[in-house]
Amino acid sequence: FNFVPKWSPDGEWLLFGSGEHYNCHPHLGRKDGTGLKKLADRGGYRGVVERLRHPDFHSESSDVPVWSKDGNDVFYTAKVADRIELMRVNLDGAITQLTDSQPGTRHYHPAVSPDGKWILFGSDRSGTMQLYVATTDGQSTRPITDVPLGHCAMHGHWQPRVR
Repeated sequence: FNFVPKWSPDGEWLLFGSGEHYNCHPHLGRKDGTGLKKLADRGGYRGVVERLRHPDFHSESSDVPVWSKDGNDVFYTAKVADRIELMRVNLDGAITQLTDSQPGTRHYHPAVSPDGKWILFGSDRSGTMQLYVATTDGQSTRPITDVPLGHCAMHGHWQPRVR
């Protein structure tokens, strides 16, 4: 199962999810087909986010890895104990855990800002699925939505800067 291919900013690498359905991990390969490698393990995380804890007609969306602006890192989510944490891995495989949450917390759908300084992501750390921003080192985290109980914020997107 290989899906969600994304070219690196320099066009040299292809990032994609690979593995068995509901057990996929970030992988890389060079544009010429060489250098194929598993970049990180998701620790048993199924790689999908249920919108609400009680599924509806289409309850899950894929939680996929994304490139940093400079192409030196990949942001993804992985299971750590009983939490889904936000992670960063460089192309050599050095992993940094960016969030350290309470049991049962889920982080999801990372998106890097156009200037490469911020990461937008979802989290249910408050008990409701909200969107947050943090610096790409995981510091200075703050919520940017205030969704009422029983609702959720799923996919955040950055607006391109107008010049």
